[in-house]
Amino acid sequence: MAGGVQHADDAGKLPDQESGVGRCSRPPVRLLMLLLVTAGFVVQMMLRVTLSVAIVAMVNHTAIPHTEQPAPVTCSNWSSGAAPAPRPGADDEGEFAWDEVTQGTLLSAFYWGYLVMQVPGGFLAERFGSKLVLGCSQAANGALALLLPQAAAQGAGWVVAARVLQGFACGPVYPCLFPLVARWFPLDERQRAFGVVNAFTAFGVAGTTTLAGQIAAALGWRAIFYASGGVALLWCAAWFALVHDTPGEHPRASGAERRRIAAGNVTQPRTRHRPPYLAILRSPPALAIVVSETANSWALTYLMTSLPTYMKHVLGFDLRANGALSGLPLLGRGLTFLVAGALGDLALRRSWLSVAAIRRTAAVLVSGGCCLLLLLVTFVGCQPAVATFFLCLSGVFNGFIGTGHLVNPLDIAPNYSGSVFSVANLIGNGVSTLNPIVTGAMIRGEQTAERWNNVFYLGAGIFFVSLVLYQLMMSAERQAWDRREDDPGALASAAELPVRPVQGAAAEEEPEIKAP
Repeated sequence: MAGGVQHADDAGKLPDQESGVGRCSRPPVRLLMLLLVTAGFVVQMMLRVTLSVAIVAMVNHTAIPHTEQPAPVTCSNWSSGAAPAPRPGADDEGEFAWDEVTQGTLLSAFYWGYLVMQVPGGFLAERFGSKLVLGCSQAANGALALLLPQAAAQGAGWVVAARVLQGFACGPVYPCLFPLVARWFPLDERQRAFGVVNAFTAFGVAGTTTLAGQIAAALGWRAIFYASGGVALLWCAAWFALVHDTPGEHPRASGAERRRIAAGNVTQPRTRHRPPYLAILRSPPALAIVVSETANSWALTYLMTSLPTYMKHVLGFDLRANGALSGLPLLGRGLTFLVAGALGDLALRRSWLSVAAIRRTAAVLVSGGCCLLLLLVTFVGCQPAVATFFLCLSGVFNGFIGTGHLVNPLDIAPNYSGSVFSVANLIGNGVSTLNPIVTGAMIRGEQTAERWNNVFYLGAGIFFVSLVLYQLMMSAERQAWDRREDDPGALASAAELPVRPVQGAAAEEEPEIKAP
């Protein structure tokens, strides 16, 4: 990427984080942006995964035709270190007789709509800003969550329709993050910003699976959707009231903060051209991101949709334990995001590693680590504690994507980073749409460890292939097709843009920050 990287001083503070002389300092505005966008991503992921936990309570497993006599849980003997079988009928007396294929269709329906808005979402965020696109997406998604219990009462087809629409609404959300981070964060803070957003998103998913299981057991599955939809609408109110698309548009962003963000940053406030999709698809570095995101999406889809079923039917955990334990891999993933993001930015500031070396190392940890751990799960047999431990470790290793391919679009295309990731997410999630269906077809009425091992073998193979291809094709250099946004008239920094008067203490001019 073009430009220098700001260095911390001897006290470990960045220049614009120092207190001004004779006045009280205030937190940088980009911290508020980070808090709001993080909360928004927690909400969107919560809306995305609630059905995965709720469906365990919604389905009457004893009424499924080919499972009239339920098979015993594979791991049902405490003396061998396994979990006890659930009480007969404890979690099997839901309202709907949906078989495994129907359940897989319901769980994958979200991704059908999600795929449609990936590419348009990246373009819209780059052209019109993340505030409008992300806010409208969340509002529609929350409203649909409130309607989902009524849809279920009308039949599985209505649930499919509601989930497709939710996916359509949620599609632009992740592509919005890239232009927002590129416009609001200095070069040496972007990995931490991605780390915080994705870490708390993972914590939110882990908390959602835990809390949703408790809510379903105490208040019924409908309460899960009412609670998540209400929270989403509350977040939208705060987002529209407090967010601006660029530092130059924000009334409380100081001149020093604008210069700090603009130093070495070639990202334009708005793109002027349509994204070069053909060039993206012909670019080996962009294709490397696509391959890695496909493997990541496959694994994440499994963790969010199929893991609760595996925990119940093979490892023998009841509904409450299922919700808690299913979230552990995502909790580990979130912790790694935080640590990896901080270490990645530190390595850049201290020149310990190049950007390319950081990305390659992260790929080895993510794809290589997850491949190995999924294979190890197949060897543990009827030991739920060990299997759960390996699955949690896979989540820990997966969190290194925060310094790997996930931030790589900002390296190769800062102006079109949303579009690059939207293409990768479209292809990755297009493949991952098949995950619940393939898993259901591989299991189909036989919830045994042997059948589930085949699921893990497939995931390990996908990770291995992605590791090899990423190492061969990746780059951290800005690509030529991103430079068409560069011209003398378009290269005004955020500090030079027309801005509204800055209110309060931020209105006082701070010393200019110069990149080394």
